Amino acid sequence: MNVLKIEDLHYDLTISPIDESEWDLEQWRKDYPMDYLKSIYILNMADHPLVQSEVFKAIWRVAQKHIPDVLFKYYSLTDDKKLNKKKLQTLADSKIFMSSINDFNDPYDSKCFFYDPEKLADIERLKPHNGKLIGDFTSLIKGTALTSNDVQSMPMWAHYSNNHAGFCVSYDMNENPQLKGCTFPVQYISERLDITSLVRKQAEQICATLDKNIAKGQKQTVIDDLTMIFVPQLLYNLKLDQWSYENEFRCSTASNAKGMPYIEAIPKEICIGKNCSESNKAQLIRIGRTLNIPVYQTGTEECSEKCELKAQRIL
Repeated sequence: MNVLKIEDLHYDLTISPIDESEWDLEQWRKDYPMDYLKSIYILNMADHPLVQSEVFKAIWRVAQKHIPDVLFKYYSLTDDKKLNKKKLQTLADSKIFMSSINDFNDPYDSKCFFYDPEKLADIERLKPHNGKLIGDFTSLIKGTALTSNDVQSMPMWAHYSNNHAGFCVSYDMNENPQLKGCTFPVQYISERLDITSLVRKQAEQICATLDKNIAKGQKQTVIDDLTMIFVPQLLYNLKLDQWSYENEFRCSTASNAKGMPYIEAIPKEICIGKNCSESNKAQLIRIGRTLNIPVYQTGTEECSEKCELKAQRIL
């Protein structure tokens, strides 16, 4: 696998004027997909925490423009009745469970970037740690995956709803500000990003500040640089392009954030898989009735020329 180094990122930052009166948002999303590598390049140019903060806010606003009005989440229902009960109760509570990233099915999830500890091992304070500044970046966050693939996506039913035995929920993102605010479009890349030079820069700055403050007798040190907070937040949204069929949107937040491991998410509609058991189907219908939202169930049409699912409303 090829390796792209962060110091190799170079971009033309010329901005073309946009006539907002004729702005087609859908076309703009196609013409200008979210580019986190360019975003990191711009963020890395900022040399003051206030500037870094404003740059990140601007990047976040751009990312929010890429969020569709409606996103979907596929859920599996298996023979594990205890786990099924938890999933259905979470839906009934209008919440989504935020998982540990290490529990995701992609071993490289949120790990499309890395640094080489051996190249930091000469830094005095890191020598006892073999050059490691931080171990697992993913331990700092929890997340969940949404998709723009609607209920016609048979691969999503097969891969994430245990062969159509589970269900799919749609979410109106404009009615879920907390969920939308933590959600970013995923960018698919073909090679991992080496951020060793960035981590080394941060490590040297941290160690130099510590040594300076200790010499002054200061017992507390504040590192006034937000890059190592903002950059990983963007990098978490990179995935290898083998997964591009998922059209994923990643919701992530700090693992110790208020309310974890759940985030509020008001459902718009429920769609039941065609192979869902009758007992699970009955419970999903009850939840739909309680939440006062439509419930559908997918099926196939025997005499249709098109290979697509038919979603029939049952509530």
